[in-house]
Amino acid sequence: MSNYASGKNAIAISDRSGMQFPYKEMVREWNGALVHISEFEPKQPQLDPKPISGEGVALRNVRPARKEPPVALALPNNPFSITNGSPTLTISFPNHNLKVGDEVLFFNAASNNSIQSFNLGTNVFPLFQILASNLSSTATTVTFDGNNLCANTGFFFIQSSTTPATGAAEYVPVVQREVIKYAAKSGGQNLTGLTRGTNALFGGVVPDSTTATSHNAGVNVFPSLKIQTITTRTENTGAMPATKIINTGFTVTLPYNATGTITGGGENAFVSPMLRGIK
Repeated sequence: MSNYASGKNAIAISDRSGMQFPYKEMVREWNGALVHISEFEPKQPQLDPKPISGEGVALRNVRPARKEPPVALALPNNPFSITNGSPTLTISFPNHNLKVGDEVLFFNAASNNSIQSFNLGTNVFPLFQILASNLSSTATTVTFDGNNLCANTGFFFIQSSTTPATGAAEYVPVVQREVIKYAAKSGGQNLTGLTRGTNALFGGVVPDSTTATSHNAGVNVFPSLKIQTITTRTENTGAMPATKIINTGFTVTLPYNATGTITGGGENAFVSPMLRGIK
């Protein structure tokens, strides 16, 4: 079998420059060209790019974001004011994010005038009712033990506890919390057209619905008040835009007229969603 000559005395012509070089000093490039070693150019890495997979977007073991429940919000000192003969209650609450149409409750208010019919001194300000008879989980009418002071339509919050069985010391009462919508008032003591196990706007969002359940007579019922207007002021920014609108508070309409011009509320008053404290 024949072999190639070593070429130690041969010459070769470069495919790049066309110049003559010793054969033994020639090398072949990636593209097949025979060139002198001084002319050799390696293959550009960009001609053989490494495989690149798609950029990672999804995360492993992902979970949906936690849905933040609306909670009671602390009001400033003495936030409530009303004028004699008016049903419009004004609440001072700078920089809040509440919306017109929100259904709210108030609690922990104190008063500088506890003898007026508009009484800031009660812990369940501004009004509450007492359930006159047992309320089943499917009932569509509720009866209070006195004339109701509710709006013509709206929501109310009710909370009760189950009664431990006799002799069952390990039995823990279950707290049942429900928001109920009503369509109308009937007579002096009834609300009708109940929608059970619902919830109401707070901050422009309706939280998760509650569960319809039964409640025993004698527990407190807390009717909602609907935010009617948002009070604001205009503030200069010193930039663009030149001004911005700042929320300063809101108003609600009471189901009765005040019998005095009153300001109060103390230092620990709260505005709350319908579940009175939490969502």
